Amino acid sequence: MADRAAIAAFTMSLLGAAYQMVAYGLAYLVDNRYNYNYYFGISGVWIIIATVVVFWAISHLMDSRDPQRAAWPAIIMAMGVANLGNMIIQWIPADVIVTLTPAPVLLIAGGIFGFVAVQHQRKISSLGIHPSN
Repeated sequence: MADRAAIAAFTMSLLGAAYQMVAYGLAYLVDNRYNYNYYFGISGVWIIIATVVVFWAISHLMDSRDPQRAAWPAIIMAMGVANLGNMIIQWIPADVIVTLTPAPVLLIAGGIFGFVAVQHQRKISSLGIHPSN
């Protein structure tokens, strides 16, 4: 189960981070009345930094099987919550919000699945079970 949850966390986080990179371009295609290059220019550097941090965290999530590594899912989830909060604070039309929202939601779900994987790994480690690789 821990492997499945870790793979789900990896997949959702990777999709969320990749979608996050193209979300403002898609938002412009949905509604070109506003200049989303302005919004991307303001928060684009932070989006790129957040995406790099998520890629870094998911690589460590899949690499380490240590049950004490709850920091990586927390980082992934924090990036999703921060990006979602940033979108809520900015005033953007509803159709664009629907276009931009999947990325942080996927990151939050990836963080939750990462927590499930870490908790399950802790449970098996406390029972003395070591799954074969």
